[in-house]
Amino acid sequence: MKKQTILALAIATIIVAASADPAMAYVLLSPRRTWASTPVNVPVYSAGNNSINDGSGGVNAVVNAIKTWGVVNSSVTNQAAVQGQAPATITLNSNGHICNGSCLAATLTGYYSGNTINDADVYTNTKYKYYSSGEADGCSSEYDIEGIMVHEVGHVIGIGHSNVSGATMYPSVAACNAGNRSLEADDIAAKNDLY
Repeated sequence: MKKQTILALAIATIIVAASADPAMAYVLLSPRRTWASTPVNVPVYSAGNNSINDGSGGVNAVVNAIKTWGVVNSSVTNQAAVQGQAPATITLNSNGHICNGSCLAATLTGYYSGNTINDADVYTNTKYKYYSSGEADGCSSEYDIEGIMVHEVGHVIGIGHSNVSGATMYPSVAACNAGNRSLEADDIAAKNDLY
């Protein structure tokens, strides 16, 4: 009887401990790596995406959206991305010969030395249509460029795909879904783990 009581208490303790904090399923890039200092400068190339009708081709909307991470500064640049050379630059008008097929955007995460990220450019698959919060006509089977780029900048700062549905770093998003513009608890936990 004593062994059963001890076993029951042990199981109850495990259940209480497991339910005390929400489960996190974020994934960091492997090997674990970060930028040498923050804020990380991530400019957006001024040649916007011609499917976005907000006056800047989504550039200004993305500049503002990616600051959501809190460890990122952004601005508009007239310099196109140079793969392997900082700063990490977002390009909305080119797939960079890396984002083909069904990907909406891709981030080059292989530029690092030791545990320090040196560059991480982002490219957009231009075969899809996108929209931003600055468009007057809203969304019609398009993809939210702000949410997509908030997701991609998660990769820029060292975060992989989350297993938590609804997290910004979850690996898929539906058309007209603007939910990725803000961070969920899982995304924040990953950022805080790194920075």
